Amino acid sequence: MAVVIRWVSAIMAVLLGLPTLLVAVFQSVTKIGYDDRPVAEIAENFLEGSKEFIDEAESEYWSAGFARRVLTPDDVDKTRYFLGGFLKFPAQEATGVIDDLCVRAVVLDDNSGRGAAAFAWIDAVGFMNADIKDIREKLSDITGDGKLISIDVGSTHAHSAIDTQGLWGNIPNSGRNEKYIEAVVQKTADAIREAYNNRTEGNLYYAAESYPDMFWDGRAPRVIDDKIHLFHFVPNTVGKKEIYIANFGAHPIHLEWSNSELSADFPYYIEKEVTTEKNADFIFIQGAIGGAIHTDLGPQNGIPENLTAFEKMQEYSNIVADILYGLAEKAEVVEPILNVKHAQVDFEVNNFIFLLVASSDMCNVHPFKENGKVYMSSEIGYVEIGKNIKIVEAPGEVIPEIVYGGFLSAEDSFTGTEYPYKGIATHFGEEDEVLVFGLCNDAVGYIVPDNDYSSSGAEGHYEETVSTGSKSASAYSKAFFDLLNEWSK
Repeated sequence: MAVVIRWVSAIMAVLLGLPTLLVAVFQSVTKIGYDDRPVAEIAENFLEGSKEFIDEAESEYWSAGFARRVLTPDDVDKTRYFLGGFLKFPAQEATGVIDDLCVRAVVLDDNSGRGAAAFAWIDAVGFMNADIKDIREKLSDITGDGKLISIDVGSTHAHSAIDTQGLWGNIPNSGRNEKYIEAVVQKTADAIREAYNNRTEGNLYYAAESYPDMFWDGRAPRVIDDKIHLFHFVPNTVGKKEIYIANFGAHPIHLEWSNSELSADFPYYIEKEVTTEKNADFIFIQGAIGGAIHTDLGPQNGIPENLTAFEKMQEYSNIVADILYGLAEKAEVVEPILNVKHAQVDFEVNNFIFLLVASSDMCNVHPFKENGKVYMSSEIGYVEIGKNIKIVEAPGEVIPEIVYGGFLSAEDSFTGTEYPYKGIATHFGEEDEVLVFGLCNDAVGYIVPDNDYSSSGAEGHYEETVSTGSKSASAYSKAFFDLLNEWSK
């Protein structure tokens, strides 16, 4: 009976949404009805970051704070929530809870007096820029010079979490539950505020190591950051918890296609292991996952073949936790230098699916028209931690070669052309560690190199279906090099 109700409900939603869909199709094709570019040069609740960069530490110690909030609603059995990440019809509704969805926040301060930076990652497939600006609005009393100069909010990209984008409902109806979005916004702001208020002095350590067998890349040319990165904060005060900040790129996508229960996937189980074994706080920050980069659950990692995919993911999580412990033992102290800068970037929206989504008001996005083209504004970010750790922030699922280089040649690419930029990492020195914080401050989909972008649905080009369009990568690269050049003067 439940299946019948879902089908009837989905069909009715589509039928009732047909007028909206037809208007959206017309608007997408004709580009009529979009507002002009916003007059304000700097968007409201956009934080630019450090006014000045420093090259030498001005304090002996870092300060750091951590907080966590559970996001799992207590009315899953009574209220309609859609799972985000699997495009299905009827859309997949949540029927239960396997493990909690959470937001985890860490605040870092180099004690230079310039201000602190907050990093919060939500168990969700993606969180939109407009919603993130609502989080910043709730923290406006603790932002500004000497306070929080940066608030970066990202998503872990868990495919069995609640739809916070709006893409995963019964199209053209949004999958967003606005009451839930409001709760996530408030709880994320609360977690950041608590992390800011409970900062304590200590040392920050960093280590990274390559684990090529732990990851799998599904798209040519198969460039990947195969490192697991760890920032390890050790407080000076006895009784204060250590903080493990883990970063690597992989899709949390390990439940079966038919699953209807909520799960945060491997970020939850790594945290469970770390908090149990080390009595430490833990946050996972997603990396560069463009190209459908996944965890590799193969037997080469010591994972038994007779387990289910979910059980294999749990084993994988335990392995990652053990790796983090090893990294913590060999990690080297990082000088308290924190530089952060953000810039606004416009993405041309020429992917018809994305145009349709925007026109149907399924997601909380606000496209505008200029010179006959449709754009949406987003953000990029750049962070320096210590002297040699460089963090590239991407507002979506960035294809790794955009950062690390190794693009397809003109001969091998779909369009038969060269990509017009080098990898962002070429800006830095050989001694620098270059990390990616992905799905940071927005969720604009896959950022695919222009020269290998196909709008035809060609084999091996799935990522283009969830992308703003054929110019997203060059817009991102240009904006990032402009930002780096500005702060290299």
